[in-house]
Amino acid sequence: MSTGLIEMTEVEAGLYLHFSPPVYYSVSNPHDPAAVRGARARREDFRMWQNELPSADADLRLTLARLRRSTGHGDGYITSAIFAHQRLEELPRLKLLQRRLVHLDLHRLKAIDGVLNKIDASVTAHMAVIDEELTDFLTPTRANQNLPTPGEIRKKLNAIIQTLDTSVSEKDDPLPDPRDHFEVGFEGDRAYITVETDAATGLEIDIRVRKHAAANNMSLVDAYNDLMRGEGNTSVTLNIYRAHDVEDAPGWMSDVGYINPTFTDELAAKATRIRDMDELKDKMVKGYATPEDIKAVIIGFDGGCSEADCSCPGHRTQMEHRVNHADGGPTTAANMAAFCPTHHNVKTDGRMTYIIDPHTREKYLLYEDGTYVISEPRGPLSLKERRWLQTVGQRMHNRRERVRKESQDRRNLEKRAGLSTPPPTEDDPPPF
Repeated sequence: MSTGLIEMTEVEAGLYLHFSPPVYYSVSNPHDPAAVRGARARREDFRMWQNELPSADADLRLTLARLRRSTGHGDGYITSAIFAHQRLEELPRLKLLQRRLVHLDLHRLKAIDGVLNKIDASVTAHMAVIDEELTDFLTPTRANQNLPTPGEIRKKLNAIIQTLDTSVSEKDDPLPDPRDHFEVGFEGDRAYITVETDAATGLEIDIRVRKHAAANNMSLVDAYNDLMRGEGNTSVTLNIYRAHDVEDAPGWMSDVGYINPTFTDELAAKATRIRDMDELKDKMVKGYATPEDIKAVIIGFDGGCSEADCSCPGHRTQMEHRVNHADGGPTTAANMAAFCPTHHNVKTDGRMTYIIDPHTREKYLLYEDGTYVISEPRGPLSLKERRWLQTVGQRMHNRRERVRKESQDRRNLEKRAGLSTPPPTEDDPPPF
């Protein structure tokens, strides 16, 4: 069969061309032999678990025993796989997308199920919102686009859940008690320090230690010890991003992701300076060094390292000139991207170059072996995240309007039934 689809059977190629649009994630790239083999493996794995889902009245112990023999996996692996696939029954839009693309492996399906364990699945309105927004998040919009990692999926799901139900934590830590905690333990000649605190303080400590280490060319442990002894001094700026045109919008912090509106309000009250990122996005300076305000814009767009699948958070990245500064490239957000030190060196060495879409900030990463991938920006200033926040704002507005209307209708019903309490007259004595 003469087509550009490498190593696909005629049936596979026909199904792909019939059902799939000309956009796909890199894990489903029909021109990449490894991706084709991976897609086959995912398809078979997905089909196997879907076919083996036990019925509601099945004996789970017998099912586990049979699948242990058939797959070689342990009870924990099998049970979590069953739960992950059963969860798709509550997410019909996502299930339809998965059946068509089969782009989500078991690891990602388990990540989805793990986060959704915290929400009340019986609230159908909430589940419908989650299904719609998660499906949109996991739908490709470009050819050879990078698939979100399990960690990115968890962060996105937690952000969606926080807009629906603030009674649950956005953390997935199994520890039930989130109180601040400090402990020092000893084992032989070694000591272990454990600290649990709020996200903003944790991020501040991380930045201080890394900044002191870089300034003094020392290890992170030595930098931490210096600061604890009072032998070092650093200045730190924490950037909290928040949409100013969305009421009660969640905040966003590097490495932390979205935080609930209440915590965002607390941090905003402590802010010493407020900067409008829209006013800074076109700022340009002559020098090579990136000012803190331009750096904040770039991290706000990219979220973290721009290399596909790299999990380095924004505050640990370096600012990279797409067109080198020595070649006339300006120091401005439109010509710059966030890369971790490792992938910054890859670009500097010429093993990778990239193009920035000026509208979406998507990066087309081009490698020296002739392959490429599209990396989506993950920060709160990116086009996709801004649209999502607008959706959140509209949804919250509609919900408040609906509740207000229901309350007004209830009040009118009470009046008609003579159940309402009339307001006191001026002659009535106070109720105390």
